[in-house]
Amino acid sequence: GFENAGLNHIFLNEIDNNAVRTLKNNRPNWEICHKDVSEVNFKGMKADVIEGGFPCQAFSYAGNKLGFEDIRGTLFFQFARCVKEVRPKIAIGENVRGLLTHDDGRTLKAMVSILKGLGYRVFYKVLRSQYLDVPQKRERLIVLAVRNDLNMPFLFPKEKDYIVKDNEVILVDE
Repeated sequence: GFENAGLNHIFLNEIDNNAVRTLKNNRPNWEICHKDVSEVNFKGMKADVIEGGFPCQAFSYAGNKLGFEDIRGTLFFQFARCVKEVRPKIAIGENVRGLLTHDDGRTLKAMVSILKGLGYRVFYKVLRSQYLDVPQKRERLIVLAVRNDLNMPFLFPKEKDYIVKDNEVILVDE
């Protein structure tokens, strides 16, 4: 999506072997750092936008909902460390809808508070992909943070009144 919007990719961190292989196959020119994010030094990096999809299993309705008690749930703090060290104009976090209500909303409130403490205005919304020209039913909580010193409007995409079906986008040789 960022590439389609005209943004240049400069760095990607991924620990999963299969995901790294897929990324390298699909985007051979991207720099992919294949290691634990806790070992990455973000100091000195420059980026206008940082996006992080920290693991959702700790907040998902389908998971055990252990939140920060699940090691995967603590990876948000690595996202926040990256934001702190890089100081991008915009930071975008992505997770499951369940994060909204996890621990009666306290988990999300803590995350928002951390980003605000780093000097960002924070907004969030659940986006439903099937109404945004994506042929799949998937709800994601998007957390957008804009640095306080920037006078930028906060806009989420408007959902369409139609959906795109799989058979409309899958090309089949006949």
